[in-house]
Amino acid sequence: SHTIAPWVEQVIAVDSSTAMLQAARKRLRDIDNVDLRKGELTSLPIDDDTLTTAMLVLVLPYLTAPQQVFAEARRVTKRQGRLIILDMMPHDRAEYRDELGHSWMGFSKEQIASWLTESGWSMERWMVLPPDPEAKGTQIFVTTASRSV
Repeated sequence: SHTIAPWVEQVIAVDSSTAMLQAARKRLRDIDNVDLRKGELTSLPIDDDTLTTAMLVLVLPYLTAPQQVFAEARRVTKRQGRLIILDMMPHDRAEYRDELGHSWMGFSKEQIASWLTESGWSMERWMVLPPDPEAKGTQIFVTTASRSV
């Protein structure tokens, strides 16, 4: 949130964890355009047609039904709104499932595109980010979608 806040009018950040929200409040104490809300991604504490851009960053592996979250993101996004997703490419790291509780072992372009279409989005761009030579993690993709009317 703190990296986005200087560039936009308002950020609404949602998390289900009280501890995460408290940590964010501490980090964001000098920034006044971030609204932190406790809630679930499947039923966002945000009114219909509110956001110009929704972002889902490294949350999909934890969800049982990511497409429900895409539909919920569409509900809270304005007609000309956009969705940005940043998450993991398919991988074989079982430790992510065992230690971090991931339900998914990454996502293919086809899977994401299919869920987007089902939930009223049109995929615009898909890009696999170049790996950081220092990082040992999995490859990350970023995709953008626009709200189908």
